[in-house]
Amino acid sequence: MSLGRRDAGRTLVSGRWVVGHQDGRHLLIERGEVVFEDGAIVFVGHAFPGEVARRIDRPDALIAPGFVDLDAVSDLDTAVLSLDNTPSWRKGRVWPQSYVARGPYEMYSPDELAFQKRYAFAQLLRNGVTTALPIASLFYRQWGETYDEFAAAAQAAEELGLRVYLGPAYRSGHTVVDEAGTVSLLIDEARGLAGLDEAVRFCRDMEGRAGGLVRTMLAPDRIEGCTPELLRRTAEAARALDVPLRLHCHQSRFEVDEVAKRHGLSPTGWLASLGLLGPRVLLPHFTDFPAFDGVSTRERDLATLLEADATVVHCPVVMARNALRSARTGAADRAGHRHLAAGHDPQHAGRPDARAGDGALGLAAEQRRDVRRRDLDRGRCARPAGSRTADAGRAGRSHRDRFRP
Repeated sequence: MSLGRRDAGRTLVSGRWVVGHQDGRHLLIERGEVVFEDGAIVFVGHAFPGEVARRIDRPDALIAPGFVDLDAVSDLDTAVLSLDNTPSWRKGRVWPQSYVARGPYEMYSPDELAFQKRYAFAQLLRNGVTTALPIASLFYRQWGETYDEFAAAAQAAEELGLRVYLGPAYRSGHTVVDEAGTVSLLIDEARGLAGLDEAVRFCRDMEGRAGGLVRTMLAPDRIEGCTPELLRRTAEAARALDVPLRLHCHQSRFEVDEVAKRHGLSPTGWLASLGLLGPRVLLPHFTDFPAFDGVSTRERDLATLLEADATVVHCPVVMARNALRSARTGAADRAGHRHLAAGHDPQHAGRPDARAGDGALGLAAEQRRDVRRRDLDRGRCARPAGSRTADAGRAGRSHRDRFRP
């Protein structure tokens, strides 16, 4: 088997354990087999009765559907600067005023930007991620990401065989800190709108490339760095293009305080007032909430998201480094919110389950440590008898079909 290439004929992969799906739940199949052909899973179980072109045996491996990472860091982990070197306004991802006065510049060459994505995509594949929505810091950029660098990312994904949802990030503003330590926003709405136009052009040109392996999305940067007009136009463009929209939300105290000060609302409330929320909207991280008259907006925000059918992308490893917890627990559980998880298929964001094939477990790479072992603990490692096939959700259908809206 070669990365980025589908070999002709059926391939059978066997291992110590296979993760299957049957009777509405996942199950473990001991010493199971998976057979696939031309991007479709045709068999999961024991003793496949048909002919195969090749066999791959991994006697000590767990064979599972690929993971989905909806917030896949694809450059230097700049969170180290703010989480491991506090306070963040001194050593974190905030431009100093002196740097802004001199003029922000690109700190990476085009070749380095292309290498970042290719290296990150290879690492994602090595760690079991087969569908990714990459994200990178704009701290090192002159302003936003570009069409050309994401065209190179699309080429890398096609060559490696990684399914991706791509779109250059854009923004209207960036945080700046002065010598007194005051953090403010530098706003340039024209640059943000130009970035949106470039992102829309990318979506139109690249959607469905490589037989559907490359898909697109709109990715405005942080809420506090977006003007109302930029977000309104982004929402309109996402609906017109029918692509996912990802926007970090309730991520930091600065964000929620800034939105409350400028708009008198929580970030969720503000997005709702702009008509941005909907079933194709992905919102990392949902960990910080404002309070008005001493009352937190948390439960009201959760109810708003539930009504809009939007999805929260939970990133437990990153947030745990800063002792934060997602709104995934407590009020969210009581509200029955289905989408406070990191692994929903972005083409079906807002639906409670991901499907078989790439991304079937519906788990982000960061959540692998968080996988519940409930079935193991309860002794429910069911094993289909003989050659019985465990239904893999949509066996026999193309991966591309599973990811169509």
